[in-house]
Amino acid sequence: MLWLRAVDALTVASRLVHFASVALLFGVPLFRLAITREHAPRGRAWEIAAGVAALLSGLGWFAGVAANMAGSFADAATPDTLQAVTFDTRFGHLWIGRLIVLVAIFVVQLCWRPSRWRDGVLVLLAAGFAASLVGVGHGMTGAGHGPVVARIHMIADMVHLLCAAAWIGGLFCLGPLLHRVVTGRETSATARKALRRFSTMGYWVVGLVLITGCINALVMVPRPASLIGSDYGRALLLKLGLVAVLVGFAIVNRVVLTPPIMAAAEATGMRRLWHSVVVEQGVGILVLAAVAWLGTIHPVP
Repeated sequence: MLWLRAVDALTVASRLVHFASVALLFGVPLFRLAITREHAPRGRAWEIAAGVAALLSGLGWFAGVAANMAGSFADAATPDTLQAVTFDTRFGHLWIGRLIVLVAIFVVQLCWRPSRWRDGVLVLLAAGFAASLVGVGHGMTGAGHGPVVARIHMIADMVHLLCAAAWIGGLFCLGPLLHRVVTGRETSATARKALRRFSTMGYWVVGLVLITGCINALVMVPRPASLIGSDYGRALLLKLGLVAVLVGFAIVNRVVLTPPIMAAAEATGMRRLWHSVVVEQGVGILVLAAVAWLGTIHPVP
C-alpha cells in the first residue's frame, strides 16, 4: 500500500537523521576530550544543530511508529493513538526518557561555558542518549535465546552503538581540521598531533565495532542460509559490505596516507588524506542509512 511505503520512508529517513545526530552529539565533545581541544569544533552551532536535528528526527520517528500502529497518518494524530504510543509501548517510554536526556544536553550546551568538565558531562549524557537506542531497535532480540544471551546481546549492541558514534562523529571533526591544514589555516604539526591520537582511538573503536558486530550478527542471524534467504539477512549483508568498505578506507588512511604525513615527507599527503576522510564520511552516512533501513525489517526468527 502507498501509505505504508510512505510510513516506512518517513521512519527510515528519521532514523538516519537521528543516528547521524547522535554521532555528532557524542563524537564532537569526545573528540575535544580525547583528540584535541584547541583545534576541534568548539562553537555551539554544530552541537545545537545536531540536537535540533535529533529532536525533529525523533518526532518524525515517533510519527512513523504511530502511523504504523494506527494504520494511517490521519489516525496517528488522534489523542488515543498518541497516548497509546507514548504511555503503552516500550518505544514511548524510551522516547520520553530520551527526550529528557536531550533537554539536559541542550541545557549544558547553552548554559555551561566551554571546558573539559562541560565536555565530560556532554559525553556522558550523549553516551546514555546513544546507548538507549538499543531499546528501540533489535537490541532486545536476544531475549528469545535466554537471559544470558539477551544480556550479552544488549551490552554488545550498546558498545557497538557507542563505538560507531565515536568513529563517525570523530570523522566529521577530523575532516574540517584537515581542511584547515590544507587551506593554510592550521599547521601540519596540529594535524600530526590529532592524527596520532585519532589513530590510537581508532584501533580500539574499529576493533570493538567488528567484535560486537559479529556478536550481534550471531544472535540476529543464527543460520548462515538466512543471510541470503531473508530480507533481514540481505539487508545485513549490505550493511556488512559498507562496513568493510569503511574499514578499508580506515586501513588505507592509517597505513598508506598517514605515515608520510607523520614523517613530514610529502607535501601533498595532507590533501589526499583529507579527500579520503571526506569519502570515508560519505560511506559512514551510507552505513547509517543501511542501519536505519535494517531496523525496520523484522529479524530472522
